[in-house]
Amino acid sequence: MLSNFLIKVIVLFLPTQLGLHFWPTFSRVAGIKVDYLSPTLYFLDIMLFLLVFLNLKLVFNYLKKNLLSLGIFLSIIFLNTLFSVSPLNSLFWWLRLILYLLVFLILRLRKLQWKDISTPLLFSTSLLLILEVLQLLFQSSLGGPFYFLGERTYSSATPGIGRFNLFGQEILRPIGTFSHANSLAGYLLIVFYLFSKKTSRSWYKIIPFIGILLTFSKSAVFSLAFLLFSLKPEIIIFLSLLLTLIQPLIQNFISFSWQPLFDRLFYFSYLKKILLQNPLTGTGLGNFIPSLGKLLPGSFLTPSKLQPIHNLPYLYLSELGILGSLFLILNVLKKKTFKILTNPLVLGLLAIVIFTGTFDHYFWTLPQNKLIFLFALAIML
Repeated sequence: MLSNFLIKVIVLFLPTQLGLHFWPTFSRVAGIKVDYLSPTLYFLDIMLFLLVFLNLKLVFNYLKKNLLSLGIFLSIIFLNTLFSVSPLNSLFWWLRLILYLLVFLILRLRKLQWKDISTPLLFSTSLLLILEVLQLLFQSSLGGPFYFLGERTYSSATPGIGRFNLFGQEILRPIGTFSHANSLAGYLLIVFYLFSKKTSRSWYKIIPFIGILLTFSKSAVFSLAFLLFSLKPEIIIFLSLLLTLIQPLIQNFISFSWQPLFDRLFYFSYLKKILLQNPLTGTGLGNFIPSLGKLLPGSFLTPSKLQPIHNLPYLYLSELGILGSLFLILNVLKKKTFKILTNPLVLGLLAIVIFTGTFDHYFWTLPQNKLIFLFALAIML
């Protein structure tokens, strides 16, 4: 009973990011604080830890039946951390990922149902939309009580804040309680997909639909169009993988001056060197940025450049290497897993993540996006 209530509370707070950041030496690159590398204790983490604690018996019983897979997984974690560019950074990233995977396991073992999360998800998404509208109108963060939900303080003077040019007028893109408008858009895409597949009430879908449009996220809007026109997930995934393959080559054949495109393709200039640093075990989970920092010339060592590459497959390969990639591929090819992943509902969810992941990294790097994906996956399985 307590676990069911706790799951509802977790879903209610899923879009929030109130947390206590720590800044050890490994969270800095060339003396610059990097948010992605900062070990953070989120308010949401406390509830996730409590959920795991309440369900330890369920977890242990499952793990005892899958000792071989557990052993292989732990071996990959050990090797990936041992040979990483920054072992302590990798350790904290792995600890967070393990926590999320345990939560996902609990959701599956408890047979999470749509009715268990629909109301708190609708409520939190509605509040998120209201905050988006207000941020768009005021062209700044609101502060006050929203600060305690994790809203970041920003205004038109904030460097690196997302902007959109509308008929010659520069508009600040609303970010809600997220770190970036694109991350917010990715979160709302998953919510829209859930509402589309799990409820017949149209107004449920209108809330995340409007929220996505207000973020002015191009990849999210394209994904939304794919969903509205019922484009087959297989086509979306094929298109995404094709775009992934050609992205490193674009710089060699196309001259461009559009800044957003330049910013995304910038990281491909260093990708090959990063991949070759430690091809077998990777740079270490969460260590793309420290690896990049060692290669960038001094003039490029700025917070705006110290980011993960904006492509999920390349980011995964660079951080987990050949061993991690083989582990993923072999698990996907297992008969039982392959059957699950080719379920139309699951395939549609994966198509969203893979397509947006062709142009961004938030489903790999940001807590809110990872958690909404895992909750959605638990519902769809």
